[in-house]
Amino acid sequence: MIDIHCHILAGVDDGPATLDESLALARALIADGVTTVVATPHIYESALPVTQIESRLTELLEKLSDASLRLEVLAGGENHYNVSLNDMALHTLNTGRYLLLEFPPQTLPSAASEIVFSLRSRGLVPIIVHPERNAALLRDPLRLQSLLEQGALTQLTAASLVGDFGTEVRQCARYLLKKGMIHFLATDAHGASWRVPRLKAGLGEARKLIGCEKARCLVEEHPRRVIENQPWPF
Repeated sequence: MIDIHCHILAGVDDGPATLDESLALARALIADGVTTVVATPHIYESALPVTQIESRLTELLEKLSDASLRLEVLAGGENHYNVSLNDMALHTLNTGRYLLLEFPPQTLPSAASEIVFSLRSRGLVPIIVHPERNAALLRDPLRLQSLLEQGALTQLTAASLVGDFGTEVRQCARYLLKKGMIHFLATDAHGASWRVPRLKAGLGEARKLIGCEKARCLVEEHPRRVIENQPWPF
């Protein structure tokens, strides 16, 4: 499986603090069935320099090689909605046209539609992360529809489907999935002992809701096309 949202880099955000912790998370990802992961540290207004992310990624890849761990790790970022469009363009998934876009947990900003429009106008494709955990969308999941119609895509957190974020979030995740409003399933993992990878379990729940083939596309076909920078629709 391919995980397009994971906080695996050490010392850059609220993910692993050390390289040893990054390696522990890598082992957990491998055990969960992940073969390729995109490292997506939080990108806020004071954006991390791309060179710093590249440096941490290089260190991790060397450690993975030394430990004989077979996990492909690619570069990316989780862009907060108030980051400038220019900075977002620097933190796409595997340097392609797709990027992760994060809205605040409590609201759907009034500028959401404008941000999506502006990104699409630049040839970039925003993937809205964990909409099921947004309080405004929990109250009215169909508010997401207008953003999808503008060309945004969505990524569900696998742990949401198995109830790790509570019953209300799980119900919203199931609803969005059954309505066909989700394009990717990812871990959003932060460590090997906290916010752990749950992709295999989430995939199992998705299969029950939408069938094996559609569920497989969320963790294999769609993510593969993203990291290969293939045009949407797939």
